[in-house]
Amino acid sequence: MSTLSALIITHNEEKHIGDCIKSLQDIADEIILLDSASTDRTKETAESLGAKVYTDTDWQGYGIHRQKTQKFATCDWCVWLDADERITPELGKEIKEFISGAENNQILNISRANHVFGIRVRHCGYFPDRVMRVHNRLYTTYNDSKVHEKLLTPEGTKIINSKNSLLHYTYADYIDLQNKQIKYADLWAADRLAKKNKGCCFITPFIKGAFAFFRQYVLQLGFLDGKIGLTISSCTAMYTFNKYMTLHLRAAAKKNS
Repeated sequence: MSTLSALIITHNEEKHIGDCIKSLQDIADEIILLDSASTDRTKETAESLGAKVYTDTDWQGYGIHRQKTQKFATCDWCVWLDADERITPELGKEIKEFISGAENNQILNISRANHVFGIRVRHCGYFPDRVMRVHNRLYTTYNDSKVHEKLLTPEGTKIINSKNSLLHYTYADYIDLQNKQIKYADLWAADRLAKKNKGCCFITPFIKGAFAFFRQYVLQLGFLDGKIGLTISSCTAMYTFNKYMTLHLRAAAKKNS
C-alpha cells in the first residue's frame, strides 16, 4: 500500500498552521514541517498536532528550501501544502485514490480555490490556478528558484489534473498583499539577475505592468469579480512593475559598482 508524506515550509505561520495540519491528518502517514526560524508559536503548534518539525535558518530561496524539506520524507509519495492552504475531504479522498494506483512518473496537478481578503476569486487567473503538488518522492523534486519555484518534470512525466480543489486563503488584507508582493518582487529580481546576468530597459517595467493589468482584468475576465477583481488586477500591475524596475536598478547598480 502506498504511503504519503505531507510537506510544509513555514516562517511565522501560527495563525494558519493548525488548520493546515488538521486538513492533512486523515490522509498523510507523516507530516513534516521545515521552519525557517519562526518567532511565533508555529513550531509548537505543529508539534502539538503530531507533525515532525525541523529548523533550517540557512535561507537560500523557496526552491532549495523545498528540496531540503523533501529529504526528510520517508514515504512513497509527497503532497505539498503551504500553511495558508487546506485539503478538503473530497480532495483528500482523491489524493489517496491517486497514489494507490498512480505510476511513478505521474504528478497530480491540483486546482486552487483562491480567497483574497476572505473573498473567493473566480476569475483574474485565480481559478483553476493549478499547481503540481503530489508526486513520487524518488521521481522528482523542486527546482532551485528563489521564488515561484516549480516541480521539475523529467521527460516522460504524466501530469494528471485533479477533479477537486484545495482551499487557498492568500492575502489576509491589503497590507499583507503589498508586503508579500514587494518581498517576492525583490527575490524574483535577484534570482533573474543571478541566472541571466542582465537587467532590462527602463521602459520595460511600464510596458510589463500595463500588460499585466490588461491580461488579468480583461483577458482573464477580472472585471467579472467586481471590486476585488479591479483591486487584484491593479496590484498585479504594481507587482509586475516592481519586479522589472527592481531588476533594472539592480543591474544598473551592478554595472556601475
